[in-house]
Amino acid sequence: MTQTTDAGPLADLKAKFPNGVWTTRANARLQDALIEGAGLGRLGAAVGWAARMQATDAPIPFTSPRMLLFAGEYPAGWDSGDYAPVQAQAAALERGEGTLAEQASRSSLPVTVVRTGASTGVEGPLLDETELDAALRLGRESADSAIDAGADLLLVSGIGAGASTAAVGVCAYIAKEDITSYLPQLHAPGGSVFDSAWMGRISALRDHVAFNRGFKRTPEALVSRLGGAAIGAMAAAIFTAAVRSTAMLIDGPAAVAAMMIARDFGLASPKWCYAPNRSQHPVVVKLGKQGGLADDLGLDLDLPDAAALPIGYELVQQGLRAAQTFPMPVKDEPKEPAEEPSEVTSPEVTSPEASEAALEAAEPTDPA
Repeated sequence: MTQTTDAGPLADLKAKFPNGVWTTRANARLQDALIEGAGLGRLGAAVGWAARMQATDAPIPFTSPRMLLFAGEYPAGWDSGDYAPVQAQAAALERGEGTLAEQASRSSLPVTVVRTGASTGVEGPLLDETELDAALRLGRESADSAIDAGADLLLVSGIGAGASTAAVGVCAYIAKEDITSYLPQLHAPGGSVFDSAWMGRISALRDHVAFNRGFKRTPEALVSRLGGAAIGAMAAAIFTAAVRSTAMLIDGPAAVAAMMIARDFGLASPKWCYAPNRSQHPVVVKLGKQGGLADDLGLDLDLPDAAALPIGYELVQQGLRAAQTFPMPVKDEPKEPAEEPSEVTSPEVTSPEASEAALEAAEPTDPA
């Protein structure tokens, strides 16, 4: 974990890639375990990811997690069909009410609700320059504050349907496809198809996208025009945590979209993230693959954003505890692996719209 990032703008910060050699060694260690059977199965991917987070072939359970949930309002129609306004959802979490708050409490997960400014621009960018700066600063300060308080793992997600709709806009722009490709069928309570909510979100987002075509891709432009304050603050928090070599669990389309914007700030950002549950939401499928996320736990949970985080966190911790108990053959201590090549930062990335293959060529080999 590095020191605070309170000096200089985001564009001047640097994030290192975690050393993938530790994942290889952790996988080899599990294969050598003196146990019957095939081992940890899908939990093995989480152990391998934790190995490079902690720079050891025998990672231990995380000791000081902190959940950061980002809440901000979006234009009318972006949250069509949501069960409650986002500010009401945020207030309930702060009071410790609701399923997510109860799950977090049972898992001893401290929860911080990060309330962002509203993203209200319609015929033009969602945020003006002042609002953009405020969102990025808030995300950075939120991550710094949690890490300064001792957090060794951040659990990051957005709440509210507005942020999920914004993620559809971000993903469609990155993929250069229509927004209808990335907004899945919606369901009302009880499971019935909720066509009116789907059409309401598509209509509102399509009108907004029509006013925001043809801009040059930069992380700031993606935030101000399509991502809005909640996703922008999340992106800044993810990049800040990556700069400080701090592990993150993420969940839902809004967080995955934020991860990709953080990738534009610094290519190493997604490598500090793990999504225990990668749902079949088209945004998660598309951007999770492009971001190079490690294999998930195969839960296939289809829940509101953040709801799968406590479940995924508990399984990751259980996998790490189990791996610690396996008897191992006696071996010589391995030498320290060589450090990864020089840091990669966003100022060195001349065109975020370059092919994904060219971007991935800059990353070190990651066998996870």
